[in-house]
Amino acid sequence: MAWPRILAMLRERLVRSVGSALNGVRGRTGPPVGSTEGVNMKTSGIFGAAAVFLLLAASPAFAANECPGASQMPWRDYRGGSLVAPTPEERHDVIDLLSQYAWTMDNRDFNGLAALFVDTGQYFHCDPGDVNAVLAISAGSLAKQFQTMFANLAATNSIATRLLSNILIGKREDGTFEVALTVQVTIQTIGVSAAQLDYMAKIYATIKKDGELMKFLTLKVAPFQSGIQASAR
Repeated sequence: MAWPRILAMLRERLVRSVGSALNGVRGRTGPPVGSTEGVNMKTSGIFGAAAVFLLLAASPAFAANECPGASQMPWRDYRGGSLVAPTPEERHDVIDLLSQYAWTMDNRDFNGLAALFVDTGQYFHCDPGDVNAVLAISAGSLAKQFQTMFANLAATNSIATRLLSNILIGKREDGTFEVALTVQVTIQTIGVSAAQLDYMAKIYATIKKDGELMKFLTLKVAPFQSGIQASAR
């Protein structure tokens, strides 16, 4: 089946989901329940369905075979596999790029985020065990797309904070670096609530040196829970 037809079918289904969500909230009073950064679409109602629908309408929404499948364990390549260990300096530079990613996301500096990618870079959002990315965004579209997807966080004066751990870095013969790590994301309303765990995910990245700086060729985020909104970074 051709991709345009598939996207048309999915948009139609999402329109129905939005309609159902609107029916579910019709008649309620007071402000809508705020959605967290990585809120499950099954419990987010209109926020999840509407956000994904708008994203589908504005950008390529799917990418085939860009995510690790259920039986794939790419972390095994980092020890006795196809990758070699980076030098201490290279490892430092890669970790510095990952830290910049976390800081730009936490502070919603989406123009700064886009600058961490090469011009042809790609961001992919994955579902657990699905080899096809449910969302693909080019580096040039990141700032605009993320501003839209994070609007609810900004409106509710909420912040998300990323903690990166279990970082594996391997180098390929062509000089690119493969990275696998785990991220925990907490969320809180400033001055109101304590930080709470929002979601956990695996991150897979391909990185290269672009001039004097390390930059992302691809960044793939795979939450442990399916149905997480695309805004779950």
